[in-house]
Amino acid sequence: MDKNYLFLDFDGVLFDTLKEAYLLCRYAFDGTDYFEPVDDKEYEKLYRYKFLVYNSWQYYYLMKLIRKNLSDNELISEYEVCLKNRDLDSEKAFDEKYYSARKDLMENHHEFWDKLETPFPFFSLIKDEKDFVPVIVSKKNKRAIEYRLSQYGLKDAVIFGKDELAGYETKADFMAEYMEKSGIKTAYFVDDNSNNLEPCKNYPQIIPLLAGWGNIAIGEIGLTAEEVIAKIRC
Repeated sequence: MDKNYLFLDFDGVLFDTLKEAYLLCRYAFDGTDYFEPVDDKEYEKLYRYKFLVYNSWQYYYLMKLIRKNLSDNELISEYEVCLKNRDLDSEKAFDEKYYSARKDLMENHHEFWDKLETPFPFFSLIKDEKDFVPVIVSKKNKRAIEYRLSQYGLKDAVIFGKDELAGYETKADFMAEYMEKSGIKTAYFVDDNSNNLEPCKNYPQIIPLLAGWGNIAIGEIGLTAEEVIAKIRC
């Protein structure tokens, strides 16, 4: 069985990127300065419910809800209602401010920005593996991924960012097409969001593995980093 290729999500699997997202969300939502101290309780809520977010504009709704006193079920239910009754103008304005702020941080406050993302221990395990090709499939900007991987010494990865994935309904759809074109018979896919793994049931050539150290859903239990490595080596 061909196990030479390993598909990997970036946020929540290789790197903990949520602190940057939180600072950008605050700024885009209510203009809170990047350098204001982190509200620990609010940050914990964002971390807890991050699994609901697939695209940055969805943070607009999550930010509204985490500032309410809601139970898990209430917040998730209200979030679903928000997505069914979208405020397109507000979410667009939020998203534009989000990415404008990110550009400002990178260009004008680079040293501060550069310390916001940190690698998970899994990254070190992957970096040392020589028997497969890591393929990043992420909704993140490709240049940002390239920069971070190079910074931490992983230079041989194949990277597909938000632009490459834009025309596909799911990551699994993209990966299946890529595998067919590249002659890859079987590959593993590691993601911390089970909703990204679920579509793999339509593609038996893709073996899904849920990362247990990222932003997984409430009540879910994923694999440890060591368990993932054991799976791909067997």
